[in-house]
Amino acid sequence: TRLYGTLNYINKMIAPSPYPQPFAAPMGVGMPQAHKPVRHNPDPMQPKEATLPRYVNYLADYSGCGHWRILWPEAVINARGDGMSQSTTAMVTDPRWYTGVNCVKVQRQASSHQKEFIKHLKKVQQEHGFKIIYEVDDVVFREVIPDYNKFKFAFDTEEVRQNCIDIINLVDEVTVTCDFMRKLYQEKTGQDKITVIPNFVPNTWMGQLFNPRNIQRAFEANKRKPRILYTGSGAHYDVDNKAGGKDDMSEVRDFIRKTVDKYQWIFVGAFPLQLQDLVQQKRIEFYPWQPLLKYPYFIAGLDAQLMVAPLQVNDFNRAKSDIKFIEACILGIPCLCQDMETYHTAPSNLRFNTVEEFEDKIDKILNYKKKNKYFQNIHKLREIGQQRILELDHNIGAHLEALNTPYGSSERSFLKEWN
Repeated sequence: TRLYGTLNYINKMIAPSPYPQPFAAPMGVGMPQAHKPVRHNPDPMQPKEATLPRYVNYLADYSGCGHWRILWPEAVINARGDGMSQSTTAMVTDPRWYTGVNCVKVQRQASSHQKEFIKHLKKVQQEHGFKIIYEVDDVVFREVIPDYNKFKFAFDTEEVRQNCIDIINLVDEVTVTCDFMRKLYQEKTGQDKITVIPNFVPNTWMGQLFNPRNIQRAFEANKRKPRILYTGSGAHYDVDNKAGGKDDMSEVRDFIRKTVDKYQWIFVGAFPLQLQDLVQQKRIEFYPWQPLLKYPYFIAGLDAQLMVAPLQVNDFNRAKSDIKFIEACILGIPCLCQDMETYHTAPSNLRFNTVEEFEDKIDKILNYKKKNKYFQNIHKLREIGQQRILELDHNIGAHLEALNTPYGSSERSFLKEWN
C-alpha cells in the first residue's frame, strides 16, 4: 500500500496536467501569418487539448445574436474536438492570455473604448500572430437603420458610426450573414475582406421537433379557422411613432384586421399597436417573447398552419438573415415571406410583393381542398431546413475555415458555397 501511494505521488508529479493551461503554448509561441494552427508531432503524454487551435470570442450580447453567430458554433466546435473556443464580454488585456491563440473574434463592437481595445489587440497580434475577425449580423450604420426600429438609438451617433468603420478596417476579416450585407459593408467601410457565413440552426435546439403527423393533425383540427403565426421583437414596429406608423407590418395590418374572423392570427414577442383592441378582445392571440431555450418548443406547440414574415423593403431589411424562413422549414411549417433579397432561399410560391398577393397566397396555401399538396410540402420544406443544420460538416466547416485560414485562401471549400 505504501509503495502504491509512493508511485501514485510520483506519477502525479511527472505526468502532464490533463487540463489545458491558458498561458501554455502547445502550438509554439505565435502563429504563422497564414493564421493556421501548427500541428506538432503529438506527445503521447500530452492531453489532446494541447494540440488543438484555440479561439477567443468577445461577445456583444448573450441573446439570440450571440448564440446564432458565436455561442452555438462554439459549442459544436468544442464538442467535435475541432478546437478550444471560449467566449466572454470582459476584455482581457494581458498579452499572455493570447499565447497559442489562433483567432480572436469580436462581435459588433462599436464604442470608443472597444475601439481602443481592438488597437491594443493589434499590438498583441504582432507578438502572437493570431487572426482578428469582426463579426456582425446587423447593419450598424445610422443612415440605413429605419426610424421605426426602437433600437436605433444605440447606433444613432456619428461617433459610433465612425468607431465601427475604424474597427472594421483594423481587423483581418469581417463575417456577415448574407451577400447583400457583405456588399453594403464593403461600400460603407472600404473593407474588402468580408465573408458570408449564413445562420445555421443547431439540430439540438430545434431540429428534433419536426413532427409531420402533428402538423397534419393540426391542419385538420383548424381547417375552419387556420392559425397564422408571426414572431418578432418590437424592433419591427413603429412603437414610438417616429415613422408615422410605417413599419414592417404596416402593409398587412389592415388585412389582418379584415380577416380576424377567418384566420386565427397569433403574435409572439410584440404586436402592432394599431391592433391592440383585437389583442385585448382576445380575437388575436398574443404571447410575450420566450427565452431562447423555450422558444422552439413554444413555437412548435402553437400548432400554426402558416408563418408569415412581412418586411418593409429597405436596405436594412435586405441585409437581414432568412432565419424566420429557415426556422419554419426546420419545423415543416410553410412561411410566407416578403419577396426580397432576404428571402431569396424561399420558393416563389412562398414569397409575396403586395398585400393582394399576400391574401391570395394565404388562401392557396391554406385551402383545405388542397390539403394533400400541403402535406407533401411538409417534407419538402424540412429538406430545405435540413441543409442549414449547424452540426453538418460543411456548415460548421464554414465557421472553422474562417477561423483557421486567411481571407481568400484556396483551402476554403465550404465557404465557396456562400461567397
